[in-house]
Amino acid sequence: MNSPTATPVRAVTLTPFYYHSLAVPSGTATLAPYLADRSMSYALAGAMGALAPSAALPKKDYERDLRQLPWLCSVFEARNPRLLPAIGKRLNLDAEGGYQKRVMDATGTGNLKTWFYIQEVPVGVEYDGAIFGTDPFLMASEVERREVTEIVVRTGRHLGGLLALTRQTDPRPVRLNAHTAHLFGQRPADDPAMAVDVFALYDMQVTSPMELNVAAATVGNWRDFRA
Repeated sequence: MNSPTATPVRAVTLTPFYYHSLAVPSGTATLAPYLADRSMSYALAGAMGALAPSAALPKKDYERDLRQLPWLCSVFEARNPRLLPAIGKRLNLDAEGGYQKRVMDATGTGNLKTWFYIQEVPVGVEYDGAIFGTDPFLMASEVERREVTEIVVRTGRHLGGLLALTRQTDPRPVRLNAHTAHLFGQRPADDPAMAVDVFALYDMQVTSPMELNVAAATVGNWRDFRA
């Protein structure tokens, strides 16, 4: 395997967004400290036109999809993690599910309540991360025939949030996701650098911070980045 180019990136939230990350009373809260590596890979792919249009979603297969993209991402870690106060959301099951008794019975309890609460990431939260593989700023600059220094991507539930990505001028160590390594057949026993430091979620098992060159060499063991 080859060691891909590592592009250090700063991401700043332009609009609030949320994920159903953590269960809380009467709703869910977004995981504040991290943005998932796979979410960022897909968000970048959407902004760069690297996703195939389709009338229906294909069968979920992260390994298949991530092998096709010209890059992979690190986990993005917040410098100033915080959440907005909880706000109410309404799930319109009258329109989506009809009035069948089994639906009405199900909506009275648990996370299927008609009303539930979320907590969003506010505007101005800054994240540090890295993109491994093709430099997206150079790619965009070649297409636009001008220097592109900022890429805006969509993230969050229903892609309702906006993030501005810029090249990081003071690169920091980054964290990888051991769960993503597992998709590519890598185990902590194969590479001690993939030992889990923070078990944030089942599919986001975060390593200790590592220098960019070490992270790039580690990701280079997962898949081939050569064209």
